[in-house]
Amino acid sequence: MLLRYFRPLLLTFAAQLICGAPPLLSRTLYLAPNGDDQAPCENGAVFRTLKRAASCLAPGDTLIIRKGTFQGGVEFRIKASETSPVVIRGENLESVIEGSGEMPDGIRIEGSSHILIDNLCVREAGRAGCGVRHSDHVTITRSLFADNGRWGIFTSFADDIRFEDNECRGSKMEHGIYHSNSGDRFVIRGNRVHDNRGNGIHMNGDPEIKGGDGVLNWGLVERNIVYRNGPGGGAGINMTHVHDVLVRINLLYRNVAGGITVYQDTGTFEQGSKRVLIMGNTVYYAPDEGRSGINVQTTSEKVMIAGNIFVSGGKRGNIEVNSDHLASVLSDFNILWGVDPEQMFERKDSLLSLQAWGSLSGNDTHSKHADPRFTGLAGDDYSLSAASPAVDAGMPEKEVRERLEKLGGCEWLLERLNELPAEDILQNGRPQGHAPDAGAFERNE
Repeated sequence: MLLRYFRPLLLTFAAQLICGAPPLLSRTLYLAPNGDDQAPCENGAVFRTLKRAASCLAPGDTLIIRKGTFQGGVEFRIKASETSPVVIRGENLESVIEGSGEMPDGIRIEGSSHILIDNLCVREAGRAGCGVRHSDHVTITRSLFADNGRWGIFTSFADDIRFEDNECRGSKMEHGIYHSNSGDRFVIRGNRVHDNRGNGIHMNGDPEIKGGDGVLNWGLVERNIVYRNGPGGGAGINMTHVHDVLVRINLLYRNVAGGITVYQDTGTFEQGSKRVLIMGNTVYYAPDEGRSGINVQTTSEKVMIAGNIFVSGGKRGNIEVNSDHLASVLSDFNILWGVDPEQMFERKDSLLSLQAWGSLSGNDTHSKHADPRFTGLAGDDYSLSAASPAVDAGMPEKEVRERLEKLGGCEWLLERLNELPAEDILQNGRPQGHAPDAGAFERNE
């Protein structure tokens, strides 16, 4: 009788295990200043140290971190799944992981899958606030990474990552976000990245590092606000050894080195940067600061620069193209300002006007040399005033598609354009007029 009663339950449980369904008893654990590390690993347990809490986590568990400051330098090794992820969530940004002890990183995710970090502050680690290594499906959202030794967020051989709505500031040696070492399928969206010594956002496939193909493939970089980076060199958004990357509707301002850079620094030609779409971004330099707004270096090919606003600090051109594959670099419908009209374009140590550049390359026939007339530079408001020449001056989406098809091999980019909403950095729909506005902001009357 009892066997007949329990047999359906046993069969159901077995089916759940086989199909990867959530465990029947997922747990919620807690980390709090008044916790007890002697507590058993059971639902509702409250621990005092992150290290002890991490040792108890299993697929399907959620760790809630209460307000307080906790010692960092903790490694997570958990193979969770899409249906049973591990969630590490702070109550608010006063849930702080500080320092890294004897470990290099405040939080290290190593050899793991399907982990979400949400609403945490990680600060003053020796190297990275959070290091993600040899892992996949790691998501970091709504978190603050501040004043870490080298990077805010760092990856190495990490696939299927998403970093969204974070703030990464004050990295003492290098970058705010650094995605590296052959990591594929990445989304870097809606982050505020500022006051880092090196790049704001750096992407590097690293061909010289064994263990992958040396390329970052299939990435989306959108709606990020990137400012005051680069006193030690670098760029706001820096890309080397990337294939099939869409960089759209980002705002970069008052950085002191490069703007958006596409290049190669080692490896074979096939490992160089290819099929990159730079669309609808705003890049502003304060007077007498910064380099070019966009820089496409020698081995890069199949790069499209469409509907952006580039305001120079006056010392460098708006657009720099040194690619040896000039016919595969397409640029048009951009608003250019801040530099002598005879020096708007840089091409292999030559400074060119809009007309001379067009004659040389066939590019930028619809681009304009014009003050974009932002709403309020003094307050770093880079939205468009009613009188802005950038209104309705972006590249129509139909033309974007046609030009990508002309370049060839851009199927992944075309698929993303089909899937993604047509929007600006504030997620307002675009176009509002007969064509999208140039730059990251769509004017909404």
